[in-house]
Amino acid sequence: MKSKSSALCAKEAFLALYHAGEFLPGHKLPSELQMAQRLGVSRETWRKALGLLRSDGLIVSRHGSGTYLLDRPRRISNDLSQLQSMGAMIENAGIVEEKSDITCSIAPAPADVSEFFNTPANEPFFILQRVRHAEVGIISASLGYLPCQYTDQIDPAHPPRSLFSYLEDTCGMSISRAFTELFIPPEDDPLRALLHLPTHYDAFGFRQFHYDSRGNPLLYSLDYLRADLFHFTIMRTRP
Repeated sequence: MKSKSSALCAKEAFLALYHAGEFLPGHKLPSELQMAQRLGVSRETWRKALGLLRSDGLIVSRHGSGTYLLDRPRRISNDLSQLQSMGAMIENAGIVEEKSDITCSIAPAPADVSEFFNTPANEPFFILQRVRHAEVGIISASLGYLPCQYTDQIDPAHPPRSLFSYLEDTCGMSISRAFTELFIPPEDDPLRALLHLPTHYDAFGFRQFHYDSRGNPLLYSLDYLRADLFHFTIMRTRP
């Protein structure tokens, strides 16, 4: 499995100190040299970690003054520029998942799945369906598709709760990027029907094509979430 970068480790070490109260919102951070020495990293690594913290909306750098922790972090609950599992997205929305209904099957997949994996139209796939529940009721319905060659370690009687985690934790396959399509599912969509949406409520649809660092397809997923429970944003920058 792909190890974390030095900058990401430095960022996480800083956040641990921050949550322990070592650094206060609104206050200026120590110099680059002091922070690098404190965390046991190079100044270059700390600069990269600062870039990650800045992207997360936790700090601001003021020209000629220094770097400060924001009084109210501009961190957004679900930043679509960050690749994360559906479980993490639900947790970031402040929703506590209470239970899941999980079923699995092996069957031919829709045409766009076969095209993504470049397989024949009648090629069977391992299909995982998951419906998540919280105190407010059903919050999401998902389908995940894996080529059967990746599923040797799956017990159909006890399927994994997450194919994303299964690939990374069990198979050692690291998902590094995903092409994500956002859309509003039609009312007659069978997966949307599993949400049991109240009248006049809608859903967000996420169609995701997951790849490893070499561009090999690993996972195709389709996730529908209740639109009244989730808020998504994305930071846009000039090229």
